[in-house]
Amino acid sequence: MGTVILDVQEILKVDGAKIPVSGEIELSAELLKSDVTFLEVSFSGELENIGGVLELRGNVCGKFTVPCARCMKETMQSFSAMVEETLAKDDAEVSDRDAVIPFAGTSVDLGMAVWPSIVLTLDTKYLCQPDCKGLCIHCGADLNENPCDCKDDDIDPRLAGLADLLQ
Repeated sequence: MGTVILDVQEILKVDGAKIPVSGEIELSAELLKSDVTFLEVSFSGELENIGGVLELRGNVCGKFTVPCARCMKETMQSFSAMVEETLAKDDAEVSDRDAVIPFAGTSVDLGMAVWPSIVLTLDTKYLCQPDCKGLCIHCGADLNENPCDCKDDDIDPRLAGLADLLQ
């Protein structure tokens, strides 16, 4: 996942301590199980120790490519998300364990810490352009480039009786 590893040993020693955090993150879309390819992802923010629990706040932004949901052409997209994540050591006592990103030892993977915020900001599908016409369902031609000559006479058998009324 991410390549920025934060050493949190010193900040964990002082309650209320804050440190600035920034960096370029390498992400893989394997967890999304999709065709997204992350190109540039950067984070800028701060990490604060609040009673032994770390609060990560900041902004993550980046660019990625993804196939258009209609015509399958690669399209460049961007995202920006506010990050507010709570991180705690595996053995820390916290009231809501589900709302916390656990970490072991004295290091935190920044990529894993910002991942939930990134996933929540991504759409389920992307288009190369708002009026993308997609592909012909018969011959597979890209209808954005050229119209095809396929005859579209497939009628849902449940509606075939209505076609008789139009004649």
